Parts: sequence; structure tokens; C-alpha cells
Amino acid sequence: LLKPLEAISVWNRWLFLLYMILILLGVMNTVSAVYVDALLHFSNMDRDIVMTERNAKEKAYLRELRTMIGHQHLNAQGQIEQKHLMAVLTGEGANLLKSLGLQLSVAKALFRLLDVEDSRSVGVDEYVCGLLHLKGNATTIHMASLMYLSKRTLFKVQRLSALVEDRVVPLLSRTDPELLGPVSTLQ
Repeated sequence: LLKPLEAISVWNRWLFLLYMILILLGVMNTVSAVYVDALLHFSNMDRDIVMTERNAKEKAYLRELRTMIGHQHLNAQGQIEQKHLMAVLTGEGANLLKSLGLQLSVAKALFRLLDVEDSRSVGVDEYVCGLLHLKGNATTIHMASLMYLSKRTLFKVQRLSALVEDRVVPLLSRTDPELLGPVSTLQ
């Protein structure tokens, strides 16, 4: 195959060899790229399957925990009190918390965050959803904490506003009716 090329020029033999090497490297590069692409595709599919299975397990654990909490004594508003919740979480629910990757101290902190009214009780669904929000990275946990703290602050401001309306407005109305004018527009 090279002899006819040598008849034309000595350099043609070397150019043809260089051409064949470049074509061979190009074909090898293409085959490698196809192989790596297929490997990445299957790896991503495996990762998606694993994440789906893990999410399904976590949801099943949360449903089971919700059922355990729901079987406890609930108050008139349908909320669970702290002592009953802690009895579940330290008893039969401890393994579920561990399976979810949560510690008891985190579960207690979530209860304190959700109890914005300081009534020592929270809604069962609200608590279970809160546990779901705590799953994840530190940013997710920080955002959930900020959300619950702002909720608690809003409740306290509303309670203070109601207290001012109940106690200060009647005092102002007895002293000087003109002082009540701007205050009454808040209602």
C-alpha cells in the first residue's frame, strides 16, 4: 500500500502514516466519548433510582411517625403536647428518627420553633412537615429556622398589638378624645 506512494515521493509514505495515525486516534477518541457518555447516563439513572428509593423510605418513615404521634393523646385543638410527643420520640419513634438521620435534640428544637404561642403543643401535621424540612443541608435547616422564628415574632407582635388596643385605647378615650383619632384609624 505504501510502495505506490513512494513512487510519487518519499514524503508521501510519511504523510500517509501520519494520516493513518490521526484517523486511528480520532476513531479511538470517538469510541471513548461514546463509552463515557453511556457510562455517565447509566450512572445518573442509578443515582436517580437511589434517590427515589431513599425519598420513598423517608416518606414511609414520616407516615409511620405521624401515625404513632396521632395515636397519642391530642388536645381539643387536635395538637400534641410536648410531653406526649417526647414520649413517642424517646420510645418507639426513636428508631424512626435515627432512620431519618435526625437526632432527638433536633426534634426538640423543632418543637420549640413550631410552638409560637408557647402553649407547649403543636399540630401533628405541622410537626411532621417540619421534620421533612429539616432533612437536607445546613442552608435548608437555617431557612426553616428563620421561617419559624419570623412566625413566632409575628405572633408576639400581634399579641402585643392586641394588648395595646385592649388597654391603652380605652385609657386614651377617657382622657382626651383628640388623642384617640389617629389610633382609631389602626382598627
